[in-house]
Amino acid sequence: MNESLDKKVTIITPEQVQLQFQTAGIGSRAIAHLLDTLILMVVNGLLFFFVLLVRRLYAGDWLPAVADYLMAFSIILLILLNLGYFICTEAFMGGQTVGKRLLGLRVLQNNGQSATMLSILIRNLFRLLDMMPSFYFLGAVCIMFSAKDKRIGDMVAGTIVVIEARFERVKRRKLLDKAIIRKNYPNLVLNLEEAGKERITAQDWQLLLAWVERIPTMPAARLTELAEPIAQHFARTLKLDQMVAKEPAAFLVNLYGILRGDWEV
Repeated sequence: MNESLDKKVTIITPEQVQLQFQTAGIGSRAIAHLLDTLILMVVNGLLFFFVLLVRRLYAGDWLPAVADYLMAFSIILLILLNLGYFICTEAFMGGQTVGKRLLGLRVLQNNGQSATMLSILIRNLFRLLDMMPSFYFLGAVCIMFSAKDKRIGDMVAGTIVVIEARFERVKRRKLLDKAIIRKNYPNLVLNLEEAGKERITAQDWQLLLAWVERIPTMPAARLTELAEPIAQHFARTLKLDQMVAKEPAAFLVNLYGILRGDWEV
């Protein structure tokens, strides 16, 4: 899911460790909420069907008052179910509902720690305010104008909703794959043995990845210009000099395809 604004938040922990998260914007949060709403609609529908069935059984001359009590109880149960769903799932699924988990979103404290039961309770109680006047209008407006994509419940509870790193990596890989396909780089046969792979350092991988990540946005001529010295470096390291002269960009793209399985977690 592409966010309209790529907002990031940096947190310094008490141990002076810097954590950086991408906050979840209104698009991904709306889809996650829609998935949760569909789940609740199914559960509510089953409950409503059960209430109608039981009411019909008790609506005759035999204990007619039971139907009224059952209806009152079912209304209370529906309210508790729809509010309790978000509280219970976020509390017992590590800050995630089913929809958030499918979209790779998670609720955290402002300090980067896991959301507490109290903060989860507060943010979901204020969900009623975010829903006003209808269709989460007030909450959506707050998210759009918030520097950290917060609705009212998040502001009061001191929480943020972030995109998990593993989903970001998957999304980045898909974008790069599409860009590489559009560029139509030729396939090169690189006879790269395990001993050659072991000569690739973390700095080498970061250098290669930095070039590959510019494929979606940088003009082809500039990409080729930058590719030449980088390709020469890898060719010397891997002893593949003969592969570089004519197609340095294609060489790097094919090398990236071979190495990323070892370096991308």
